[in-house]
Amino acid sequence: MVVTIPKDRAFRHRKLDGVSAPADSVYTMVMSTYIALLRGLAPDGAAATAERLRGILSYIGFQRIRIDADDGAAVFEAKDNNRKKMEAEIGFELRHAAGQGVDAILMTLGELRTAAAHPLADSGDEGKLYVTVLGHETSRENIDLLMETMNGVDEHAVVGTAVFSYYGEGYEASRRSNEFFEKVLKAPATTRTWAAMRRILELASREYGSARLLGGEQ
Repeated sequence: MVVTIPKDRAFRHRKLDGVSAPADSVYTMVMSTYIALLRGLAPDGAAATAERLRGILSYIGFQRIRIDADDGAAVFEAKDNNRKKMEAEIGFELRHAAGQGVDAILMTLGELRTAAAHPLADSGDEGKLYVTVLGHETSRENIDLLMETMNGVDEHAVVGTAVFSYYGEGYEASRRSNEFFEKVLKAPATTRTWAAMRRILELASREYGSARLLGGEQ
């Protein structure tokens, strides 16, 4: 999203951001949409912590915050593109509010849309399809190792920081848990059903004003 500030307000914002521009110019601020996925929570604690996350994101200064409490996720917009910095800030506040071991993994709306376009997203029984989101991209060597471990029952595909997994006999019957992916791919991770990720994608893709229908705007 691009936010344009009229020239009568431009000087104040230029001064705050350290930008030098003519007095009659218009200040343009590019906002990016991010998705924060809670990690390290018991399933029954997701909704309460997601509401805490709303307050944390607002406190840090992010904008247009929408919450998906059931899936332990939030959508927000920011002009900062330093993901590690944002994750560190959010994680620090989350651990203070919800306890040690709780943090959030960020991905952009563009990254989620790219992952959603993968053919595996439309294959088979959706109830057996899961997505594991990594805290950072992993190495080609680690991906090759994951592919080598496929057993003919569970199928995996890595798209950027997203790992699609189709569990032939169901997720509960597989030993390929979130911890498995963290170990093999050497990255922090959080896992959701594909149905949950589609709901989050829909929320993130909506215009901010329509989020009021969900009661989730900030």
